[in-house]
Amino acid sequence: MKSETLSITDLGSVRPLDQPIMRRAVVIRADIGPAVEFATTTGTTRAIFPITGGEARGVGWQARILPGGADFALALPDGCYAIEARYCLEMTDGTPVMITNAGKMVPQPDGSFLGRTRASLEVPPGPHAALGHAVYFGTVIALPGDEDHVYIELWEAPV
Repeated sequence: MKSETLSITDLGSVRPLDQPIMRRAVVIRADIGPAVEFATTTGTTRAIFPITGGEARGVGWQARILPGGADFALALPDGCYAIEARYCLEMTDGTPVMITNAGKMVPQPDGSFLGRTRASLEVPPGPHAALGHAVYFGTVIALPGDEDHVYIELWEAPV
């Protein structure tokens, strides 16, 4: 069997692009409360998981997750969930950071859910501004038997 390669040069680009290099930039433990779940008039099921706290750590900084965010999940027919979480961090120096993390969670044979997301961080000007200029790919796990936490890693892809 012949291996197929893909390149934008095949489509007319004068040069190829390098594979992005990823580095783990942020690790997060989000504390969650009981979900509000309901069937909708469109035949879907909505699950809203309140984010009640937690913590985040990056290279050279730490933050707490402020209560008040939520993960808005939509149950899909295949057992997966489309997710969009929005929550606010407060850095130890008081800087607020808004995170939006959207993607898909997939059920695993052991009862956990693994996810892949794209995250964006809204950051004010100042010492943490660079966090708002990065592109993030997220990995997420909800462990079986742990209804109180979701664990997230954000991987930065420098340009």
